[in-house]
Amino acid sequence: MLMVVVAAMAMALVGATSAMAETTQEKAQWQAFANCPFHEFGGQEGHEITICPWAQSSYKERWSSKKEREAYESAHGTPAGLLSHFSAGNISVALKLPITLKGGAAEKEVEGQVFEWVGAKGSPTIQPVAQAGPSLAREVNKADLSAAELARYTYYRNIARETRTTATVELAGPATNIKLDLAALLEGVGTAFSFPVKVKLGNKFFGDNCYVGSDEHPIVVNFTTGTAGELQGKLGNLSFNPEGTILTVWGDTLVASGFASPGVENCGVEGGADAAMDAAIGLPSASNTSVLNGVLKQTGSEEAIEHLGI
Repeated sequence: MLMVVVAAMAMALVGATSAMAETTQEKAQWQAFANCPFHEFGGQEGHEITICPWAQSSYKERWSSKKEREAYESAHGTPAGLLSHFSAGNISVALKLPITLKGGAAEKEVEGQVFEWVGAKGSPTIQPVAQAGPSLAREVNKADLSAAELARYTYYRNIARETRTTATVELAGPATNIKLDLAALLEGVGTAFSFPVKVKLGNKFFGDNCYVGSDEHPIVVNFTTGTAGELQGKLGNLSFNPEGTILTVWGDTLVASGFASPGVENCGVEGGADAAMDAAIGLPSASNTSVLNGVLKQTGSEEAIEHLGI
């Protein structure tokens, strides 16, 4: 099965030619790849971008049928129903709003089908989306605040009542640190996607530059469609468009476990709330988890250029 999929994919992404999309619906399917960095170079040897990937998360697992879900549960001995989330320390953020990943990929000179990401053009590589976080009351240990920071905290919590917080997953460092291993994705063995991220914490008390992780100290999340700790991922349904030029992996579940997270940085006035937030959240933490449900699409760069009229 894997060899058939890979062979079909190679034909579609590298050598396939097709008629220009004519209907509005046919043209619309190519807009996902509009921010692919066409004609740029990436990879260890400076290879030209050959693949345009696009991915978007969803909160709940998706199944093509009840029968498929029951078969999965029977085969793995565990109930389905993993929800997309990011956990660090003792705080877990539900990723209810979709996160979109864009860019291009160039093949690396290593064994297997490993590709190196190149950042999107005209759009963030990872679309920053502010997810709802826990209440301000849970994220700060008042005992570790200075008198000045305690006064600020008391104002925002008790007087202004600015207790809602947000958590926004952002790319940490260059997009070339994102790795895609197509064989691992299809086989469910090893790391399929590797993302270096940082999480911006939003609240007026936190300030404008409060993060867990940074470009210098990223949170590296290695996702698999296989097993990670007690989490079980799955490969979704694979399909091609009628012309065989767009591959869609629909309903996949990527899981990660055991990755480390540093403490917060630059929270409060000049980092004055860092220690208090670390104490409340439980950071730094050596073992954390994340789940991403969603869809992956990819096509060849030449096909995207043709159909987008670039």
